[in-house]
Amino acid sequence: MPLSTNLLQAILSGLGVGTESYGKGEAKTVADLMKEVLDGECYLKIGKNGIARMVEIVKMFIYDPNHPERGCLLEWSQTLPDGRVRERRQTPGGKIKEGESPEEALVREIREELNLDKSGFQFSALPPKLEERPSRSYPNLTCWYVVHGFKIILSPDSPALQDSFTITIEEEGGLSHLFKWENERR
Repeated sequence: MPLSTNLLQAILSGLGVGTESYGKGEAKTVADLMKEVLDGECYLKIGKNGIARMVEIVKMFIYDPNHPERGCLLEWSQTLPDGRVRERRQTPGGKIKEGESPEEALVREIREELNLDKSGFQFSALPPKLEERPSRSYPNLTCWYVVHGFKIILSPDSPALQDSFTITIEEEGGLSHLFKWENERR
């Protein structure tokens, strides 16, 4: 039987994952989770402790070569296509897609989120980490992340060196990301 949104909803409910808050506030919908699974951005693992969402991500620690005292560039918030705003205040990053290396995902994510190509920055990889943490996207669902961190130095003339700016991604239905520089890294 192919996996459908209704079947996924039933599996989550049957395993004790309450989805009443999905699609409200900052939470995504069961259909969004289904799309992530089908697109190879995550997988679901069922074990003796229930169900968990497994995700490999890239996390970008982006620095200004002209003003190191600015700290890191943070994704301050996202405005979803339906108008809901998700506070982020975290280093930018994204999911590694099936078949991508962490470096390929980094280049894709920085192009998608910041409109920069490979000539606009230099990067070095940090050691990967495994983290279990709650997900604002999918409350009540245990989430494990393999985090591939990268230190990124922007080129001195990068358009991302503005104090704050917004990038809208039309391919994602008009999802907008607000970015700001902040000394405190998260």
